[in-house]
Amino acid sequence: MNIGVVGLGHLGVCLATIFSKRFKVYGVDINEKRIQQIQNREKFFEPQINEYLKKYGHNLVLSSNYDVLAGCDVIFIITQTPSLPSGTFDVSHIKQALTQVVKVNRNCLVVISSTINVGDMDKLKDVHVRIAYNPEFVKRGSIIRDFENPKFVLVGAYNLEDGELVKNIWSKIHDKPVYIVKPIEAEIIKLSLNVSYALGITFANIIGELCERFGANSNKVLDIIYQDRRNYKPGLGFMGPCFPRDVNCFKYTCIAHSVRSGYRMAAFLNDLNNYMVEKYCKLLTSYGKKKIGILGLAYKPNVPYIDGSQSLKIAQKLLASKYEVFVYDELAEENARKELTGKIHFCSSAEECLKNSDIIFIGTSNFKDVKVREKVVLNPWK
Repeated sequence: MNIGVVGLGHLGVCLATIFSKRFKVYGVDINEKRIQQIQNREKFFEPQINEYLKKYGHNLVLSSNYDVLAGCDVIFIITQTPSLPSGTFDVSHIKQALTQVVKVNRNCLVVISSTINVGDMDKLKDVHVRIAYNPEFVKRGSIIRDFENPKFVLVGAYNLEDGELVKNIWSKIHDKPVYIVKPIEAEIIKLSLNVSYALGITFANIIGELCERFGANSNKVLDIIYQDRRNYKPGLGFMGPCFPRDVNCFKYTCIAHSVRSGYRMAAFLNDLNNYMVEKYCKLLTSYGKKKIGILGLAYKPNVPYIDGSQSLKIAQKLLASKYEVFVYDELAEENARKELTGKIHFCSSAEECLKNSDIIFIGTSNFKDVKVREKVVLNPWK
């Protein structure tokens, strides 16, 4: 198999060199000076690249002419995507490269490895139908090592055959997991993963500032916190007898001890949490239906407790706006009756609730698999 790599910058030259360990690789860059630097084996700062070029450079053909890609089966594009003033990525270099690739090789699979915006793959598909997304997860100073020893490889493909082709290429480089998903899913994963790291760094700095105020060892504190990291799925906001109270106590503690970053984070969390209630109230009322059913009123499945329950808050807001609300939660009913007034109907079964309602809201995840014909179901848990 012949592989092409378009874009031989800091990442591209490493990618091309890694592939040259197992394949014949044709590298293209419009910068002639860059081509000469690689061909002349000028010393690069990035660890391992000089050694790899020396060992595997005989399998690497370099050119500024796209014609060398005519015989490639798979062509990776890893050009720069600079940030625009809006914060989005400029993909014009990718589009230009893709257009040139198509002129010399219409049948190849083109794999985009640059960081792009969510939704860009569907636009690039208009230029070349056979396209996939394989974003990099590497860091400057360890690019070679990160390419060869990733936690996983992500492939966004429009069909399984193309996804498997990219997977097979990487299987020749390492034995790490390869996940094949839809291109839109891969775009979201790539962008969001770095946002999650940014959240982690911010949280660590907040805890560091808090520990500093109390003379505590922040490394010890964080090391133990990290022993219990939970992988949540989408749904409603944080509820129950602990999370809301603890967030507010954290907020007060940070105010009292001038930990501004902690106060701002706690206030932000509460704001986002309240937004979830407003979001679903707005959605439920947007359909113009006056009879709304809610399955689940407790703060979590299979308990009678309603502490901070967001489905209960949604019911309260709907009732205050004169909507007729049908609810079912066998365990939480007794507690909910003390909180809900107005046009409220406590149903004896889920079926009764569904029958009498024009639109359904799933309040707790134990009802998430309920299926109803010819009625709108709003389900935060799916």
